Amino acid sequence: MRRALPVLLAALALGACGDGAPEGPVTPAGPPTPVDLGAVQASFDECLAGGVTEGVARLDSVLAASPGAPDALVARGLCRWAGWDDGGDLEQVRAAYTDLTAAIEAVEAGTAARGTSLADLYSHRAFVAQALDEGWVRTLEDLDRAVSLAPQEPRHVLDRGVVHSYAGDSAAARRDLRRYLALADSAEARDEDPPSDAQRSVVESLLDDLGGEPEAAR
Repeated sequence: MRRALPVLLAALALGACGDGAPEGPVTPAGPPTPVDLGAVQASFDECLAGGVTEGVARLDSVLAASPGAPDALVARGLCRWAGWDDGGDLEQVRAAYTDLTAAIEAVEAGTAARGTSLADLYSHRAFVAQALDEGWVRTLEDLDRAVSLAPQEPRHVLDRGVVHSYAGDSAAARRDLRRYLALADSAEARDEDPPSDAQRSVVESLLDDLGGEPEAAR
């Protein structure tokens, strides 16, 4: 199973799936887990630099000192995901899915995550699920959850729209892509960071390919 969706989004420079260290608003639940975020960041940076085995080993040590820390679980899951490529060992992907699931369960049980929002956790897991499934069921379930948790976040709507297009649901894809453009316009009206012209152009082109009318979202 290829990582088609993240590769597509990266190639389009949409930034929809994200490739940096876990970040985002603080999840407002319970006291923060005593975890060394500096060590988590350093370990994740090592993974991004190609040292996946070393980065995962360092995160194993972080988690041994702070069992169940969501930020460290997310970083280790994404490290394992980064280390898997076409034809790679699916055990890495299963382990990544397990880490992200554990992080989601910990946050939903009340353990605070200081670096990643719950919506982003579901978004990360959605792409890992795609590598394990023949279809898009779990991916869409997780993206539905991400959108419901952060309905004004354009990234999650865009992710879901692209997935709908892959799954062959053109009507749902058009709805999400139009909604993405509307959210982008709303962000621009609030003087927030809007999508670039290139990003908007790619979304409008995809709408054209789907038989949609991008101006419907404006």
